[in-house]
Amino acid sequence: MLPVSEPFDHGHEPRAEEIALHQHFLTLLGQIKSATSDGDEREVARLRPLLERARKRWLSANMRVTRGN
Repeated sequence: MLPVSEPFDHGHEPRAEEIALHQHFLTLLGQIKSATSDGDEREVARLRPLLERARKRWLSANMRVTRGN
């Protein structure tokens, strides 16, 4: 099992933060797809809330970058 919550060193640029959060989201998505194909429902259930939180954080950062805030 891979560690889920790895710290991201994204520097001080908003775009770098958005990219790091997107990569984290994609990593979790890949882990869920892998667990699903393995039939590991416990792992899918464990990862699902993390994926949703990662998606929300990524989209929020994306909106900040897009709006220039």
